Amino acid sequence: MTTTPSMHEKVAELTPLIRANADSAEANRRMAPEVMAGLVDAGLLRMWIPRALGGLEMDANESLDVMEALARVDGSTGWVVSNCVFIATIPQFLPPPVFEAVLSDPRAVTCGSFVPPGSARATEDGYLVSGTWTFGSATHHATSVVVTTALTDDQGPVLGEGGAPVVVVAYLDPADITLLDTWRTLGLRATGSTDFTVQDLHVPRDHTFLLGPWTSAEGPFAAPLYRLGIIMDAVRVARVGVGIAQGALDDFVALAGGKTPAYTATLTADRATVQERVARAAALVQAGRHTLQATVADACAAVQDGSRITGPSCAPMGLAATFALDSAAKAVDLLHESAGSTAFRDESPIQRRFRDLQTLRQNAIASWSRYESLGKLLLGRPSDWPFHQI
Repeated sequence: MTTTPSMHEKVAELTPLIRANADSAEANRRMAPEVMAGLVDAGLLRMWIPRALGGLEMDANESLDVMEALARVDGSTGWVVSNCVFIATIPQFLPPPVFEAVLSDPRAVTCGSFVPPGSARATEDGYLVSGTWTFGSATHHATSVVVTTALTDDQGPVLGEGGAPVVVVAYLDPADITLLDTWRTLGLRATGSTDFTVQDLHVPRDHTFLLGPWTSAEGPFAAPLYRLGIIMDAVRVARVGVGIAQGALDDFVALAGGKTPAYTATLTADRATVQERVARAAALVQAGRHTLQATVADACAAVQDGSRITGPSCAPMGLAATFALDSAAKAVDLLHESAGSTAFRDESPIQRRFRDLQTLRQNAIASWSRYESLGKLLLGRPSDWPFHQI
């Protein structure tokens, strides 16, 4: 009897292709077409698309494990897959014919950016959208591009309840955007997270929705997975960080068993200081992974009754994400320092892991600055991070 390969088996099958293209992808500052095609063919970008639309609708922790496994192979690949997978949940707030068109294509590559917001002026049948957005990961390969915009009129920004700006989420045709060659960074270079721009682009109203509470949808998006909310963006970022750190640990163990530092006769792996640092790094990676898995499992159990994760209920997963990403960075710091001069060379995989994680840890949704935002929730104050309220 023939069995369908698991996602982990597909990651293993793709690993030689990813590694063979890693250097050229880094130099070209975008995913290699061969790798992107392999990811699409394997269905890895469809992990959170509903089964009714031809997706996998995978269990949250199982799919996050896959994202970590990809990042363990290559940080940029893990980022691109996790980003596209999360963005594939956002079309649920479009009219059914539109989200079906966006997601039913088996080769869909869902991309976009929420920062900084562009502007949208209402017309009779839609909006005129203008803006330049940053961090457009994998937009060179996109089949759809989602952006946020601030609704404006002749008096300026249109304000809603409580005086907050009204935000329009708009879906753009990739053929209508102009990619800008701006992605020159310390790490995650192969993600192709370049800026892109449009000017006075007409977007039909049915390709937009107003940003508001991330209410549970009916139809294909009624499953508990889609009630976990936007905080899952922070979780998947952190699992990529854990994967990068685990990859660095793998690389260091391989290095330490064969390297004798200059002017010594002791292998790196036999030095007591190194053994202590490796153990601490492994503990940090393990702790980050386990707290993420535990809080996601708790959240999955909590939404079975139809409730959803938002506001104060974001705190456990938000705290886990920030803690795990910080722990991953500390682990790689220990390993990078312990590897000596080998680690600062371009050909060193540990050097790339270090650069990738230093770049990833600046992602706002799971950065150290979210501790303050989450602390506000724990103290009964409104969070200053708007996505905790969606």
